[in-house]
Amino acid sequence: MSINLNDPIKIFFDEIEIDDYLPSIKFKIDINQKQFTHHLAYSGGIWIDCNVWDLFSKGLNKGESAVLHDMDNIFIIKIIKKQDVIEFTWSIKRQDPEGNVMTASYSSKITDDVYSLIRNEFTNYPKWW
Repeated sequence: MSINLNDPIKIFFDEIEIDDYLPSIKFKIDINQKQFTHHLAYSGGIWIDCNVWDLFSKGLNKGESAVLHDMDNIFIIKIIKKQDVIEFTWSIKRQDPEGNVMTASYSSKITDDVYSLIRNEFTNYPKWW
């Protein structure tokens, strides 16, 4: 099972494992974004708590701001609704044992139509929990 977002940024969530004990899903994440002459690519694995997934989906269903993050708070998607503006942000921050840090982020205003597409991808994801 997977989720594929193409707008405002290309993010592909591919489910690779589930944990029944602590209801959570492990995803392989692939992100590709081109902007002007630049290209950002990221690939990695994250665990998302099913309760966090539910809160994110419910927030989107209500037309509210919503946050999706992994269990380590390394990978974060925020959709922020303010009056007539909807902002999509994505960020990742990884630190290795020696203290070296890698960060990447993206932010964009989105339309109601894009918000609806994102909402549909997440709320239509088949739940097993």
